[in-house]
Amino acid sequence: MKTATPVTGAFLLVAFADGRYEPSEESRFLSTIANQPALACVNTQALQDAYNLLVGEIDADYAAAADRILAAIASMKDDAQISAAIKVAARGAVVADNRIAPQEEAMLDRIAAALGLKTGDI
Repeated sequence: MKTATPVTGAFLLVAFADGRYEPSEESRFLSTIANQPALACVNTQALQDAYNLLVGEIDADYAAAADRILAAIASMKDDAQISAAIKVAARGAVVADNRIAPQEEAMLDRIAAALGLKTGDI
């Protein structure tokens, strides 16, 4: 779950950022990650378990969950494979929506900062 939390969390932080998260996004998440080579390094069941846990945490207290997830993301910044998976998952939330809201863009920048990247690098 150590690697699943930052990967899944990146998707969910972006998905929830605009305040319009829908349960149907779970299937979008799973279809987004299904054939992504960058995500092959993370167990699919672990991603699903992290998803179920994090949805409740984010729904209960977005700010606190975001801080915890961003810390988990930052702890993986030196792992190139997991960092790549985090970027794919974060972008996947935008693809799932077929649009990008300013709040989602801001969260992408926060995730980039946690990974030690420049603004706009995700």
